[in-house]
Amino acid sequence: MLDGRDFAFDGGSTGEHTSRFGRDLPEHWCFDGRAFGGYTSALALAAVFAHSGRAAAASLSVTFVEGGAPGPVEIDVRTLRGGRTAAVYEATVSQAGRTILIASSWLADGWLNPPSVDAPIPFERYPSAELPDPASSPSLDWISQTYRSLQFAHRRGVDYPSGLREFGRHHPEVALWVAADCAPDEPQVHPQVVDVLHADAHLFDAPGKVSGFGDTWLLSLDLSLVWQPGAHLLASTSWRLLEARGSVADGACTAYGSLRGPDGALLAVLTSQGLVR
Repeated sequence: MLDGRDFAFDGGSTGEHTSRFGRDLPEHWCFDGRAFGGYTSALALAAVFAHSGRAAAASLSVTFVEGGAPGPVEIDVRTLRGGRTAAVYEATVSQAGRTILIASSWLADGWLNPPSVDAPIPFERYPSAELPDPASSPSLDWISQTYRSLQFAHRRGVDYPSGLREFGRHHPEVALWVAADCAPDEPQVHPQVVDVLHADAHLFDAPGKVSGFGDTWLLSLDLSLVWQPGAHLLASTSWRLLEARGSVADGACTAYGSLRGPDGALLAVLTSQGLVR
């Protein structure tokens, strides 16, 4: 279950254009002692929101430098360029003097309201122009039962393996419904922060359907999200359709995808590159 307190910080403004935040990185956000990159990336965006006081992000670009581990982390946020209606920020997440990741993000007032014309539903996959119903799609509870750090969401399959052993046997493409699993009496996490968790959790599932996740490790180099205006207005507990495709080469993999709302409206475009070990 996603707890809003996982994105609560100590600290705050340390100067005219900088802020420093701190918190502990819990074990339940790690895989075998290595931090889930989606969580550290989401921390960076949450710190940018706290620093800026703005409500909507236009983009987030993350470069992973080193793996994190359970324990205290620091997030330093600075304003690279400020403006009345838009500004760009850089967040650095570090641990014990080591840089874990660097993230840059544009936040702009132009993203506060939905677009006048939505991006169209991909008719090649959904010729009826209707998305599959999450309620009638198969449960993917096995994911959260297998990986503790992925217990932040409900998931329903559209084109997705029914178990870990099925990876490595198919074309590099996945589609699944995702929604934050939040207790109603807990502080809610910003929807775009949750989008970051979803993206990093499932983008590499597409190349993983070729490489598998048994003897192969996919190591993220970066993560990028570009949001549509108004994407932050869809509650984090609402269903999102995550679709991803990818490719696998000798020692490398790539993934790209999207998040759509229940009505098919495009919320964000996602990309990630990685190493195959």
